[in-house]
Amino acid sequence: MSLILDNVKRINAQEIGLNAPTDLAVWLFFQIAGDHVLLPLLVATFLFSKSIFRHPTVINVCCTWIIAGVVSSLLFYTGHHVGPEPPQNLCIAQSALLAPVPPMASVATLSLVCYTWSTFRPSKAQVALKAQASHLTTICLVAAPYVVYLCFAVVGLQYAVRHADRVNRSRRYFYCSLHWDLFNNIMGLFTAAVCLIAAALEAHIMFMLSRNWTALRRAGLSAGVDLQLTLRVGIFTAYILCGTAVMLASVANARSIVPDMWAASISFKVGMTFFLVFGTQPDVLRLWANILSGRQFRNASRRKSWSTASSERCPTPLPSFDYDLLERTNSEVGEKARLAALHAYYKARVHLTGADVEVIKRPEDAFTVGKDLKRVWWV
Repeated sequence: MSLILDNVKRINAQEIGLNAPTDLAVWLFFQIAGDHVLLPLLVATFLFSKSIFRHPTVINVCCTWIIAGVVSSLLFYTGHHVGPEPPQNLCIAQSALLAPVPPMASVATLSLVCYTWSTFRPSKAQVALKAQASHLTTICLVAAPYVVYLCFAVVGLQYAVRHADRVNRSRRYFYCSLHWDLFNNIMGLFTAAVCLIAAALEAHIMFMLSRNWTALRRAGLSAGVDLQLTLRVGIFTAYILCGTAVMLASVANARSIVPDMWAASISFKVGMTFFLVFGTQPDVLRLWANILSGRQFRNASRRKSWSTASSERCPTPLPSFDYDLLERTNSEVGEKARLAALHAYYKARVHLTGADVEVIKRPEDAFTVGKDLKRVWWV
């Protein structure tokens, strides 16, 4: 079996040569740039913005790769990424926490694809069932990656504690790893299987979309799905599938540094890819542009002042208007009297709102050159 490893050790710093510090710096850059900066920024945008909503499965994929970046950088945080072997307890902790990251991330991606796939099941029975079970389904989709992560982590931790001599940094050089071939192979096969299932579901989604979209549009009907989300999830899933092959190569080739560098770059590029795919949506870019230009804070301040001013004016009653004037005949009241009453009413309303608005007497006055008129829309 090609995935079964020989009892070999990763090349160490001496075998890498003078490029070892550079390779380590590049590897850490990949981890920090994608998983420590870009993805947290995207998660904060999704969670704290009042104008942007994303399904929890989208946010969950970000969180899994943030966890991957944090765990991968444990030695860097503690200052043991260079020099002699790290403390045994630290090395055991990192190996147990880092090994199950690929299965966790693959299940999170599958959950996102499953959510997207569920939006293509529009039958009445399923819609009724979805209304009752959507909350429970969302909880299961969000929790599944972490259940898988904990299961693999517990097994790896127990083995690492019993066989501490098989946990070291020298085998992988960039991080501490557990030298247990059976465990690593099972996780690699599990990750590959989950990614293949996600790719198959995404292919089915694209097939249904291509088959039904044209007919629905010609009939003037709405497809009832988020096409933009579907396409973006498809792009991300295709990238994850390519990354799976690289991760399996990292498991299969234990003597080369190249798979580790590629796996690290894939880890960074997953964060970068997710950021580019889901962070370039129009509403997200619009929000960031408003924040960078200061318009978001000015608008919030303006809304607050408007709300305060409105609350202060609430006790003041609005002017009344005798609508009977519009129903009386010309013999009872003249046209000029009706217009004068309407004009006074509108002018009083505008004065109470505190806005600088001019009430025009004729419709054509709104198009007079040189006048910057504002209109009242709430009358």
